[in-house]
Amino acid sequence: MTRTRFGSPGAFTRSASDYVVAMVPALAPVAVEVVRRANLRPAETVLDIGTGTGAGARLAIGDGRRVIGLDAAAGMLEIARDEVPAAEFIEADFTHMPLEDGMADVAIAIHALLFASDRVAALGEWLRVTKPGGRLSLSVPGPPDAVPATVFGDIYDRYEVEWHPNDFPVRADLATWASDAGWADIATDADPTTAIALENEASFDAWLRFGFMTHDWDADRLDAFKAGLMAAAPRGPGGTYRIPFGALYLTARRGDA
Repeated sequence: MTRTRFGSPGAFTRSASDYVVAMVPALAPVAVEVVRRANLRPAETVLDIGTGTGAGARLAIGDGRRVIGLDAAAGMLEIARDEVPAAEFIEADFTHMPLEDGMADVAIAIHALLFASDRVAALGEWLRVTKPGGRLSLSVPGPPDAVPATVFGDIYDRYEVEWHPNDFPVRADLATWASDAGWADIATDADPTTAIALENEASFDAWLRFGFMTHDWDADRLDAFKAGLMAAAPRGPGGTYRIPFGALYLTARRGDA
């Protein structure tokens, strides 16, 4: 079985309802932090890259700003359009955006960058659509010692689940990617305490469906795998499951103002 690594638009569309249950609450505080670090100003054009269900776009609305959310998953955008009617939404690949050069004052991206197989190229495309002097604020999961495999790695190995520890950067990696893409005034930060909080077994099931491809397993094997994960998962107040996820933050500026 394969741990979801680079989700296809179709996979995200099929799992949109599980994403809402398992991931939207976990990413809500991360979205707040990304938007806060963007230092939005009145009347700016804000591009929310990999918008998903529109969490970043929702927070950017106001003060006369034009807010555009872009995502390749039609199912995610269907939810975003209902949730954030004041924003515009575009269905497109964020590595090849059908947008003019320099059209955005600010680009934001909440845990989207790691879905690009070439992170430097993606950041270069995001630079292209940001105007000279424009700003970038983003987050990614990490660092590697604050992600699910830190508590589930032995279980993944036992059940021959493919996982990719090198997918998760440290702050220096993130800064290097941005620098190589041409961004300037780069700053990074980390919050390793960020977690996916799952209130009950139903929300744990939603996270399992969203994060794993389990269609080729029989019910007994899947149930045993789930039981092992639930037993190993850290618990929070009220018995909430807390899956470590982490958050790295980066801000930068397009330097040719």
